[in-house]
Amino acid sequence: MTLRRLSLLLIAALPLCAQDASIGLKVHGLVPMSDLRDLTNGQLGVGVYGFVEIPVGDGGAFVFRPTVGAEQIPKGNTLGLAGTQTSVTSVDFMLDALWFPGEDSKHGPYLVGSLGGQQWRVSATGTSPSTLSTTRLGVAGGIGYQVSPRIGIEAKGFWSPIAQNLTATGLTLGATWRF
Repeated sequence: MTLRRLSLLLIAALPLCAQDASIGLKVHGLVPMSDLRDLTNGQLGVGVYGFVEIPVGDGGAFVFRPTVGAEQIPKGNTLGLAGTQTSVTSVDFMLDALWFPGEDSKHGPYLVGSLGGQQWRVSATGTSPSTLSTTRLGVAGGIGYQVSPRIGIEAKGFWSPIAQNLTATGLTLGATWRF
């Protein structure tokens, strides 16, 4: 997905502001596990997402957050394949559901669950070059804390089956900023 498409989606969401929705940005670091760790030799990754938060009901306990973004794990030496380096990227369209037990979406802890589509690209160069591009279902879940009405922090675990013998799993730690 190009930056232009992302911009158009966020602009299209502007009318939601009249319904107490807010637009924001999320950045996170990514720690790959299992298959991803083996492919990239444990290289840390980064992710950037744009989102719209939509409160559900009057209580403030539930919030839906459609997100569009991308993740990148840079090239790392592939374990078991000498001379091969692999990078992994994904373009994601996810729907996050947030639950604030204190019924205040502007402050305090929350639980988050995510479901959506992820376009994965796995590129290997060197001795065993290859490229794999596929779209798969992705799920994630974790905890967060809304520090202020504008800033929050989150920790999530994620899972997505890239191919029959390749599953993306890992942890993310990041921050959200509402405009």
